[in-house]
Amino acid sequence: MRKKIRLPQMALFLTGIVLLVLSAIQYAYVAGTDHVVRARFEGGTVLAAQLDDYYEQRSKADRSGKKQNGAIPYVTLWNMKEGIEVAAEEYTAEERFSLIEGYGNLEQILPGQKLEGMYPPKSDTEGCAVSDAGARALFGSSRVLGKVLHVDGREYIIRGIIKDVRNMLWIQNKAAEGFPYMEMEYPDKTSASEAMEWLEQQGFGVPAVILPGCDYSAFNFLFLTLPLWLVVLWLYAAVRRRINVAEQKYVRAVLSAAWGIGLAVLIFAGIGYSFRFGLDYIPPKWSDFSFYGKKASALADMHTKLAQMKPLPGDAQLLNHSRHCAYLAWGSLFFTAWAIVSVRRNRC
Repeated sequence: MRKKIRLPQMALFLTGIVLLVLSAIQYAYVAGTDHVVRARFEGGTVLAAQLDDYYEQRSKADRSGKKQNGAIPYVTLWNMKEGIEVAAEEYTAEERFSLIEGYGNLEQILPGQKLEGMYPPKSDTEGCAVSDAGARALFGSSRVLGKVLHVDGREYIIRGIIKDVRNMLWIQNKAAEGFPYMEMEYPDKTSASEAMEWLEQQGFGVPAVILPGCDYSAFNFLFLTLPLWLVVLWLYAAVRRRINVAEQKYVRAVLSAAWGIGLAVLIFAGIGYSFRFGLDYIPPKWSDFSFYGKKASALADMHTKLAQMKPLPGDAQLLNHSRHCAYLAWGSLFFTAWAIVSVRRNRC
């Protein structure tokens, strides 16, 4: 006679569910970078004029009816400078800030909650956005929209207040000598190889590190679905036990055949739903068994280079959310598997 699921097994299932929910919360951030590719240069830098020239040439080609291959990324160039002195209007107070100067969509660099106003748009070279912590350090309050800051002898009007515990400042600087960092936002998922090809075609150079958001999203989504598929297969196995108790031989045979076909469909559906990687993760030949070993080595090398470069807040956020999402998902898989094994032992 079968026994009911006991309290310890229920606790294991519940732990798996809680960890899975926490993993999904972490995944929400990673999924937001699904269409973003981040390029990090070491020696070479990209000029705003180069980017403007590309968009101008592309626009002329579109107007003339020439067909262009490939998706057009919306590119934001940027740099981060530490320890920049920023003064309140009339120099009543002065503090050191982390300055993000860019050319493009500044919100894409380090997404934060806008408490008031907005980030200065691409054309606004006289405006700035400031963190609420920085505003309080300079003015004693975060209600500073429209007030003036002084940076390197220039005045900037505060256009937006961003929630952040650090002293942060965002400005547009088209005249910068060059930008070492690039955010490429695509309309659809784009692989790292396609982004690299685009960079080389435009003469921007080869980045030291490239971080495709779709890869992190694909990995984390795969890990996130593993506990769910384990439960689905366990429940489907329970259907097989029901079939085995059928008294008529022919009925059992028909039901077993249907069960086998359903299992095959379920497995292929799971692979199709959970495997969201681009062509970069599909070997050109199925017989190339060294493909994934080389791919793992390349990923490890990229992260080694990333660790040696200047730490960037946006990259750290992506890596941390991705890491926590993966750990929580694997924890959920472990507790779910433990619960299933315990239930099976209890029934024996």
